[in-house]
Order: sequence, then structure tokens, then C-alpha cells
Amino acid sequence: MKDICQAVYEKLCSDLNISRYVCGRIYPIVLPEDAPLPAIVYTPVLANYDSALQGDTGFVRQTMQLVCHDTTYKKARELSRKVKCVFQDYSGDMCGLNIQAVFIKSDYEYNGNTALKFDTNEYMSSIEFEFHFNEK
Repeated sequence: MKDICQAVYEKLCSDLNISRYVCGRIYPIVLPEDAPLPAIVYTPVLANYDSALQGDTGFVRQTMQLVCHDTTYKKARELSRKVKCVFQDYSGDMCGLNIQAVFIKSDYEYNGNTALKFDTNEYMSSIEFEFHFNEK
């Protein structure tokens, strides 16, 4: 059985618009320190599993956050629009996982400044998708 995180990673890598732009810089959970930009970080946020009287049905609603990092607000936003085109309203075989539906849950922008890091050369655009699929 294919993992949803692996399927999302492979789908992003297989899209020419994405792979050419980020040059393979697609990371799970956290952007490595001093990683060149642009880059994409994907994170599983929440999984909801459906149950029936006799147990788990195998149906999953997985929320995934994809954060696009780039050197300007405009570039980060443009990269997030490319990611949106890959997953919005997708259904079908995604790298061995049968995706029944994909929905956008949220879409927002923020810059990279935190209490510990002040960097005006990094901007982030985040999209959360909900993937519907059957694990069994």
C-alpha cells in the first residue's frame, strides 16, 4: 500500500512545471536550514478515518499542508498557484494510490519572520488540501 506522503511527493516531482522550478527541493515537514529557494515543504496535518459497525472502513480524509518558499511574495504566490493546479479537484491514480477527491481547505500567505529569524528574503504561501482515498 502506498503512503499518501510519498504519493504527494512523487506527484509534485513528476509535474514538469513544479520540478523545473524548484529543482528537486521538495521536503517533508521542515525546510532545511539555509536551503536554496524556491522550495516546497509538505506536511501531513490531520487524518480522519471512517468507521462502520464492524470496524475501520479504510476510508481516509487526509489534510496535507504544502508551503511554497521563495525570495519574493510574488514568486511564492506563483509557486503556490502551480501547486494548486496539480492537486485542485484531482481524482484518480496518484502514484499507486487511488485518490477519490481532493479539496482545498485553506490558502494563505505569510512571511518567514519569526521571533528568532528576521529575513526579508523569504516569503511563504501555504495551501492545505484534503485528500480522500481508501487505504484498503
